[in-house]
Formats: sequence, structure tokens, C-alpha cells
Amino acid sequence: MTQGDEPLDLGVVGIDDDPAPDEPPRGPGRWRWTIVPLATFAAGGVLGLVVADTRGEAAEYADVRLVGGAVQSVSGWSEPDAPGRIELDLFNIGEHEVEILGLEPAGMTLDPGVEPAEPVPAPPGAWVTAGQDGLVVDCEAPVGDGVLVRVRDAGGTERLVEPDLRPGSGGLQVAWLTACGPPHAMFPAPVSTVTATDAESVSTDVRLANTGTETMEVVELAALTPGLDITGPEVPFDVPAGESVTVPVTWTVANCSLALLWPEPRLLYAIAGEESSRGEYPVEGPVQAELVLLVDRVCGSGS
Repeated sequence: MTQGDEPLDLGVVGIDDDPAPDEPPRGPGRWRWTIVPLATFAAGGVLGLVVADTRGEAAEYADVRLVGGAVQSVSGWSEPDAPGRIELDLFNIGEHEVEILGLEPAGMTLDPGVEPAEPVPAPPGAWVTAGQDGLVVDCEAPVGDGVLVRVRDAGGTERLVEPDLRPGSGGLQVAWLTACGPPHAMFPAPVSTVTATDAESVSTDVRLANTGTETMEVVELAALTPGLDITGPEVPFDVPAGESVTVPVTWTVANCSLALLWPEPRLLYAIAGEESSRGEYPVEGPVQAELVLLVDRVCGSGS
């Protein structure tokens, strides 16, 4: 109790000079205990961010996306059990560069003795051509265009990726036909070249290839173009397995009324044998341009 105007004595507010023996010290010591858990929490948070960031980078590296383009070449397969080679265009639509290590087309296996090829760098947004040697075709397997690509991503991981094949661009069935199929006609580019022109004709050389494993007998080669005619090689003629021949073909105008309709010039061919077939192939480029000029010379564009 206080009397009158005496101030109220609340005693000393602060740290006891002599804390009880069982009482933990207060002051700076207590703050140290509080800071240590906070520092540990902060370190754990940073570590968590680093781990999350690393996982994010790994996920980005693993996002490999490829588009398959044209088959640039098919070689080998002189007989069904012999290995061959395929070269395929690939486009990297991912965000990181990858390395192409090899190809595994559908219906084919890799010869165990083949040496690994040098990796092909595939930068993002770029076309590259990757090849694979030592491919053995399974002639009992169905013909297909599927392919798996062995890649090494930017994080160093190797795996198989299935590219999206553009419609009509795969052409991997050519390898199966080369190794297992019957004689098969093909017109390699350029299909034909101009060798001479005059007032009434255009002379060309036409290249015809046999992608099969047996000799191909060509029994017909004609113009499949209204108003135009050709004089070609004497038929039948042979094209050896896995080879091509170049034959002379001379174009003339047979009917101006039809030729002036400017139809697309085409060649008709027929093959004899157990797997006889007929087909056609468009004549394009410089030869087509020369045929337009031929029709104009012979018939006149205003006739």
C-alpha cells in the first residue's frame, strides 16, 4: 500500500541478477535458440528451390520432340539377309539441342557387328540428316513407315524417341521392297533430262531404277499424255536388281487439239513377271517446260 502521493514501486523490470539454478538463462541466449531454427528453415528452403529447379531443368531436357522428313537414301540389301543403310531427315522442334545416335525402323533389326555411328548434333529449329548402317530387314514383318530414333538429350540421358512423320514423307517401305519385294520400278530424281530440241521434237534421257532383288523386265514405256507421243527404247528391256538404266525418249506432238489443253505430261510403264504391274510417273521441271514450248512451236498457242 502507498500513502499520499508516494509513487507506486513496481520493483525492477528486466533480467534478474541471480536467476534460479534450474531456470534457463534469459537474454541473448534465448535469442540464439530462436535464430538457429530460422536459419535451418531458410537453408532448407533454398535447398528445396535448388532441387526443384534441377528437376525442372531435367524435365525440360527430357522434352525431346522430333519430326521425321524424307528418306534421303536407301542402300545395300543386295540380298534379303544382307544389311543395308537408311538416311532420314529429322527436324528438332524442342527447345534444346540433342544428339542423334541411330535409327530403329519398324520391321528391322540392327546387325550386332555394326559399329556405332558418330552422333549427329540436332540444334532446335533445324533439319539434320541421320543415317543408320547395319539394318537387317525382317521380310516376314508387315511393311510400315514407323521408326524410333535413339537420342542423347541435353542432360546426357539416352533413350528412344518416336518422331511424328509428315504425311507421305517417310518412305521407309522402300527399304522393305528393296530387300524383300519383287522387282519394283522407281524413277530417281531427276526423272529425265533434256538432251536435244528442234522444231518438232524434244529428246530426253529417262532414268529407271529397279529397287528389287531380281531382274526387272520392262515391257512397255509410253506417253500417258493426251496429244503427245514418245519414241522410246525397244521393249522388252531389263533393269538389273539394285541398279538403274538410262534410256532415250523422244517426244512429239500427235494431236494439237488435245496438246493445247496443256495436260501434265506423264510416262506409262509396265513390268512383266510373276508380280507384273503397271504404273505412271509425272514428267516435271525443265523437260515439262520444253514440252510446253514444243506444243507452242508445233500448234501455236492461239490455234
